[in-house]
Amino acid sequence: MPYSPGDTIPAPEAIEKEGESVWALFSEISHQHDNRFADTAPASGAQGLSASEAPGWAKTRPMSGHGPLGRAPKAAAQPLFTLEAAMLVARRNNRVCPRPDRWVQFAALLPPRKSMRGSQNPPPPITGAAWAVTPPLTKRLCFREQIEWAESRGVLENVMAFMQALPEEDWLHMGED
Repeated sequence: MPYSPGDTIPAPEAIEKEGESVWALFSEISHQHDNRFADTAPASGAQGLSASEAPGWAKTRPMSGHGPLGRAPKAAAQPLFTLEAAMLVARRNNRVCPRPDRWVQFAALLPPRKSMRGSQNPPPPITGAAWAVTPPLTKRLCFREQIEWAESRGVLENVMAFMQALPEEDWLHMGED
């Protein structure tokens, strides 16, 4: 039967009981539930492996700092700069992003991402008419995306060199137009 707005929805009636008989009823129901499952039994003994499985379960030895062929593993090349360091430079003195002309120069440092479907260009800088109507935080987020792009494409060192060489007057700061 459909209900109209304002109708009460029927609910089951709960009957509360107290005392020993209720506890006994609960214990009986719990016991019936537990009886549906068999008791856990310990294994009868060591489980043997067939001859074909045994080599896969060979004894192991502790790692001694050498690779599988007895040679020391090559140390991963540590990047000169990290994304966190780049973000510190980008936000120093409450910076937002480079001013439009310099931002276009910065964006030219970012290589496209090549894929099976062609190439994907990095996020473009905010310039032209969009510069005047875009809030500073949006500009900062766009600039951050470009720095992350540079890090993922392996050109963070070039980006850092550009940002560090950029004079302070070529940066947009929070509160400036």
